[in-house]
Amino acid sequence: MQADLPHAEEAVNQRLEPIVLRAMDRFRALLPREVELALELSHENPWLLTHADRLEQALLSACIVAWQSLVGLATQIVVEMSEVLLDDVVLDPDADKLQGGLPPRRYARLVITNSSRTATGPFHQLLPAPVQTDDRPASARRMPLVEVRRIIERHHGMINISPEPGRGTAFDIYLPAAVPLEAATSEEADSGSPYVLYVDDYEPMRVLVSETLPQAGFRVSCHESARQALATLQADPYGCDVLVTDYRLQTHTGVDLLKQVKLLRADLPVIIISGYMDSVLEARAYEEGAALVISKADDLSALCVALHKLLGHTPRPALVSYSDWARL
Repeated sequence: MQADLPHAEEAVNQRLEPIVLRAMDRFRALLPREVELALELSHENPWLLTHADRLEQALLSACIVAWQSLVGLATQIVVEMSEVLLDDVVLDPDADKLQGGLPPRRYARLVITNSSRTATGPFHQLLPAPVQTDDRPASARRMPLVEVRRIIERHHGMINISPEPGRGTAFDIYLPAAVPLEAATSEEADSGSPYVLYVDDYEPMRVLVSETLPQAGFRVSCHESARQALATLQADPYGCDVLVTDYRLQTHTGVDLLKQVKLLRADLPVIIISGYMDSVLEARAYEEGAALVISKADDLSALCVALHKLLGHTPRPALVSYSDWARL
């Protein structure tokens, strides 16, 4: 049995493009000369929190399946990488999630298909076949598709596999983009780092925040209910530097929590985020003392920059070049 993808603490924050290019070089070496490999890479070159070897093998395996399912007039395998922001759909206020259960944020998207299904254009590059016949491996071991899916899901991503009779198999892969920053050092992760208390009853958003904020230089603890957050604050009212809460919680609203927090510690900054916040609710949040109201349609970098500004810290240079939340 193959080992699972290592836990998040063993993953590395790195660019996706070199991983894709290594997988494509290995795949091109497998293809017959008469089958072309057309590649289009976006200029964004997103970062991922990933274990490169496992992801590279998963992408290679998907390409092999696309090749083995070639039928009809297709003469090319087509691979495209882009970066997309999944915020074009109005959020269900009771779900705070988009297609496939993915939370709103920026994703690297990889489409693996063939020329019968996707027309190539001027931005596609044809990867040359190996010059020497000896450079071509006789075969390559392919992961089972269930293992490929498991690796993508362990990245908190999604994969759609679309076999179509007469046209072959296509893959549509979404991988959450990571903040393009070096991980915080152990010194930065000590008690000197700003401490954020985050409240959200939607688990994927808690996972996203717990992975992202430490990369931006914060310590963070995540809670799924207002009750848990209040218990933490009651135990140590001055133990955190700022509280960030979703507006819609299971038993409270973010404004309800804000009012109770202010009774415990009036000077604690509170930021409210929501996928559904109209002007009336936003005005009420500010009236009750919210330091800031942020939409979930924005990117997490907006929250990170706001936290640094609110707490009087200077954002890391690589962070301030990002104006939207979803690049994280």
